[in-house]
Parts: sequence; structure tokens; C-alpha cells
Amino acid sequence: MNNVYRENNIIKLPDGRILGYAEYGNPDGKPLFFFHGWPGSRVQLSLFNEIINKFNVRIIAPDRPGFGLSDYKKDRTLLDWPGDVLYIADYLKINKFSVMGQSGGGPYAAVCAYKIPHRLTKVGIVVGLGPTDIDGVLQGMGFFNSLAWKYYHKFPVLMELASSYLFLQAKKLFPFKPSFSFRAKSDQKLLASTKLQQAIFRNRSEAFRQGKKGCYHDLKLYTNNWGFKLSKIKAKVYLWYADADKNVSLKMGKYYASQIPNSKLTIYPNEGHLILYTHYEEILKTLID
Repeated sequence: MNNVYRENNIIKLPDGRILGYAEYGNPDGKPLFFFHGWPGSRVQLSLFNEIINKFNVRIIAPDRPGFGLSDYKKDRTLLDWPGDVLYIADYLKINKFSVMGQSGGGPYAAVCAYKIPHRLTKVGIVVGLGPTDIDGVLQGMGFFNSLAWKYYHKFPVLMELASSYLFLQAKKLFPFKPSFSFRAKSDQKLLASTKLQQAIFRNRSEAFRQGKKGCYHDLKLYTNNWGFKLSKIKAKVYLWYADADKNVSLKMGKYYASQIPNSKLTIYPNEGHLILYTHYEEILKTLID
């Protein structure tokens, strides 16, 4: 098995934009597109590189527009994303593939499930952010998280402030403390690992390589109408959530499950937002078997 990790791939899209992506695992393995969190980038899975090599999987992890190596696109919508994904897949001569979205990548996995089900093998959403305007879905989040998601849409200046703060952290102008970002007790224990802290900071720094516009634009998309109904999704969608997550509430996972006709929700008790780091084997096997 010839495993690879190519971090800085780029492709030119028909509209002239550059899209960056990383590749992990076996080039001949089962293809899986990974959509990074918010803020995040194609390098999010770099900590898993050796682990990924144990699976017969080829992971393609693109940067969203404005993040990492991908050019910003000011008028993009969630519904534009599947087109970018298909262009990469066609370029790499991949016909059928699975997708997985983690945290802020969740809506991007959902829109692929909605728009291109004919190209998808399986769909996974791991602690994925859901629509923020549904009654009760913010319950269970940390105080500042729930407050921010409640008012971002009403007061866009809050989105600007949040993006600026995260940008300054990424540039080391403000202290970055992962333990403040991930408040669940199980997350705090995981963050005792210096290696994990460094990987999280590197991912966040790469997210802001071009500035904060991509981060801000994602916030706008998350908090506005997504442009499609979850109830119209025809693909099978696997959902993984945790009941002690302070970043994305379990209520969001239950909302996805209630709306997507063919979905399966797995709930991890007493765990937080970082379940991808503790249940990667189960999640990967589900999506590639």
C-alpha cells in the first residue's frame, strides 16, 4: 500500500479560482472527501495521517473558498459547494465517493447529500453545525456560544468581531487557548496533549492564511437560509454527536435526524466536541465499508 500525504495541492476551477486541497491515505483506497470545521483548513486531519494509513481510504480534504489555499468568492452560497467538490472529483477521476463534514463542515456535507446524491456512497456529519434559527437547538451549548449564534444574524458586527478575534489569535496577537474553545470535560482531558494543541493551532493558523474573509463568509452562510430543505435529502446520512458538547449542541444532531428521512444518529454519552479524535475508527469504517 503506497500511502501519501500531499498537503498543498491546488486546482484551477472553470471560473478561474484556485482551490487548495490535501490528500491522505492510500491513493487506490476508497475515496472520502473531508470538509473541515470552522475555522479550519485542509490540514485539519494531519494529526491523523499515520492512523489514516491503516485504512484502505483515500481522503481528499479541500479548503473552502477564503480558507487556506482556496481563493475567496464573495457571492458564494452553500449550494455552490457541491460543484467545487465535483470538479475536484472529476479531475481526480473519482466517480463515486463518500463525504464527511465535521463541525462547521456539517452544512457542506448536508448540501452535497441534497444536491449530488447520485455521486455519493455515504454521507457523514460529525458534531455538525445545524440551522441556528430553529427553536431550542442552541440549548446545551456553552453560554458564549449560544449567545453568539443567537445574535449573529441580527447583529452582523458580531460576526466581524468574532472573525477578527479568531484571526488575531491565529496570528499570535491574542493568546490561543484551546481549553477555552472546547469546554466539555472530556475535551479538556484530550487537550492535555501538547501534540493535539499544536495541531489545532496549526489548522486554525492555516485557515487564516489569506485573512478573515472566509471565516466571516462562512458565518453568514451558517446563519442565513441555507437554500435547501433537509427533508429533501435522498442520500443516507450518518450522524455522530455527543451529549456534553458545548460547541455544537446535541439538539442540532437530533434536528438533522428528525428532518433527514434516511438518517442514523449515534450519540456518545459524557463526551464533547472532539469525538472525531476518539471515535475516528468507528466513523471511518462506517463511511468506507
